[in-house]
Amino acid sequence: MVKSEKCFATLGAAFVLAFASVAGADTARDHRAASATAMRVASIQSQAGDAAHACAALSQSLEAYRKALVQETGDAEAAASSIYDDSDGMAEVRARFGCKR
Repeated sequence: MVKSEKCFATLGAAFVLAFASVAGADTARDHRAASATAMRVASIQSQAGDAAHACAALSQSLEAYRKALVQETGDAEAAASSIYDDSDGMAEVRARFGCKR
């Protein structure tokens, strides 16, 4: 039962992300919502033991979050990081989700 619930949650979150990208998230709020959804997908995938898909969702979350920051601050430098940068914070996140460099 738990496995099917995770599957439905993952499919639902993927649907929301796909809709957000097709609809064209154009406000910082939209990007933050897409980031939060992608983070939930990453968490579900990680709990299911699927590190590759968890890391892909984590990358999507970070990309949407960076877009929100750029829209909110106007600072394009905020978009320079990735989940594979050398910062301690990203190393911790990668370890949590099982992402390999």
